[in-house]
Amino acid sequence: MIPQFKQYQGTFPYKTDSKNRVNVYPSWRPAQGEGISLMASVSEGVNILKVLTDEAVNYRLERIEKHATDPKEESRLKTKLKRHLRDASVNEQGKLLIPRDLAAHAGISPDSDVMLSAADSHFEIWNRAKYEEKFGTFAVPEIEDELGIF
Repeated sequence: MIPQFKQYQGTFPYKTDSKNRVNVYPSWRPAQGEGISLMASVSEGVNILKVLTDEAVNYRLERIEKHATDPKEESRLKTKLKRHLRDASVNEQGKLLIPRDLAAHAGISPDSDVMLSAADSHFEIWNRAKYEEKFGTFAVPEIEDELGIF
């Protein structure tokens, strides 16, 4: 059974502040008391950050349990996932602090332009220049619209 995750839609330009915090799009902010995690990752060959709710992390852990071939592999994969996660929170003003090491991974610095981009069970934080280099502006090229849905 696939859980119903918080739904994210769209891509939004933001700017980090001098403390390397970024505003989170209002409907993407976690509910009061809901935990979130940051994870360094790679998408489309570009270093990015993923922002996951506790529900999305638990789903990944359940998938590991279900698909691991033996207890040793299950332990190895769970450890690998947990190693990459960092507890995070959104403050009362809706800002998410990006730790220095994770920011460096994604090429994000204080007072820089970023893109918050929706994904399946999480949202991503991209360096804006890298995002635009990879995807251009917001138009979807016709050649990539195999299903005719864009």
